[in-house]
Amino acid sequence: MSDIRYIERDVGTEHCSVLLEFVGARRAVPLQKNVETHGHASLQLQNSMNPALKEIQNLKKQFSLSQKEAQQYHKIIQHRLNKEISSVEKLNLFKGKLILECGTGQGRFTQTLVKNLLRPDQALYSIDSTPAMIKNIRSRIKADNLHPLVADLWNLPFPDNYFDCLISHYTLHGLRSRNRNFLKPFKEMIRVLKLGAPFIAMTFYYNRKENPSAYLYHRLIQLNYQDKGISFLGLKNPEIYKNFLRKAGLKKIKSKVINFDSFPFPEKLRDKIHAARLKEEKSLTKKIKLSKLRKEAEKVLRIFEGKPELKNQKVGPTLLLWGRKA
Repeated sequence: MSDIRYIERDVGTEHCSVLLEFVGARRAVPLQKNVETHGHASLQLQNSMNPALKEIQNLKKQFSLSQKEAQQYHKIIQHRLNKEISSVEKLNLFKGKLILECGTGQGRFTQTLVKNLLRPDQALYSIDSTPAMIKNIRSRIKADNLHPLVADLWNLPFPDNYFDCLISHYTLHGLRSRNRNFLKPFKEMIRVLKLGAPFIAMTFYYNRKENPSAYLYHRLIQLNYQDKGISFLGLKNPEIYKNFLRKAGLKKIKSKVINFDSFPFPEKLRDKIHAARLKEEKSLTKKIKLSKLRKEAEKVLRIFEGKPELKNQKVGPTLLLWGRKA
């Protein structure tokens, strides 16, 4: 088990108390009966502001964009999500009644998944280790068959061989641990899948030459965590992910790269986003205390800051991985 603990057992809320019962002292088990009684999967807005409008306002603030630029960037993000969902749909693996999503994050992919792919007779359990993320999902969207839960990938609160399908979006590269046992969360994800059930994951496609800005940004994050004594998995080539999955018990593992080159990314918008990220990267570098790590971070930052071609990055590709539990 990881010695970094993010989980908070949030079983007192409306969402969890009716969906979970504890078996023994370790596992929390979703009640099967809820799968049979949920209604139509249509999204219901809980906030007075439309989620898309709220997202646009957040992008405007985060990257210091104009309203028009924020709308453009939101459109780019949604295009990416729609193409990823389409790629998953073409695999013809998103089946069964119990689906687990590992790492819901800000909920952009979750929302697109619920809207475009989740059937009314399927139940989606979306988990994240950060309570604030789960709170955001509950305020952002609500569907009768969407169940957001706080959970830890190193110790999933579900029994063995339980889910019909598992999906993960941009979670694998962000795994963190003090003991570097990165195989553990892969084993946990495979453990809760039924025999023969599909595993589907999307993450950054690692290619330092093709997507140097993503590499440099995540290297700075990696150094920042290393300064705190925490290992950050970071960007890896496809074979490293496949090796983790094989050791965890997945078979017939395949992968493909999803490209977004055809979608326009206006130069002025790219420049503003680059400037905002550069500001964030400078802040990350300043927080590093160990001299050796600080020097490496400053070197990485100079590379990022000094190469104009990095500002002209296209929308980076996604690595799609899939297989079945052996």
